[in-house]
Amino acid sequence: MLSLSSSESLSLSLGNNATDLSSLKQVRKFLQFQLSQTDYALLEAELVTEIITISPTEILPVPQMIYSILGIYSWRSEMLWIVDLANLVGYPPALEKAEVDLEHFIVLVIQFQGQALGLIVPKVDNIIQRELSELKSATREIFSEDILYFLSGYFTDNNNNIVMLIDTEKIFNFFIT
Repeated sequence: MLSLSSSESLSLSLGNNATDLSSLKQVRKFLQFQLSQTDYALLEAELVTEIITISPTEILPVPQMIYSILGIYSWRSEMLWIVDLANLVGYPPALEKAEVDLEHFIVLVIQFQGQALGLIVPKVDNIIQRELSELKSATREIFSEDILYFLSGYFTDNNNNIVMLIDTEKIFNFFIT
């Protein structure tokens, strides 16, 4: 605590109180988005460079790519691989979903270790803060094998709904290996 003494000098008290560094809760910011009509997921907000809207006709298909890669898109004079995130983790492809407006895609541009990737999502919700101590382990009893690999864990919201935390590093590693 900062205080002003009678000699008008500042002093700092580092006594034991509730604001010690060891007692601070580890809170992170996450971007919340939908994977389907009923399922929500999170990405660490600091890894999301920007959110863009693109037309499916702006994506250049690349032959013989794995199922979830739709193609490449010119982003900031670079090639950005566009991935259907829902399809990657076991949901139906974006192009087959009736709830997706085929006039445009919402793309989360994420960066990890100097590389960028575009992830198509149906809808972006908002930025939320969560305490990492509330993160629960993802298990086979709750999640399918398709999505389990890509999860860091999950949170529950005020209504006890599951909100999945997507592991960005695992997404990038999936395409590198």
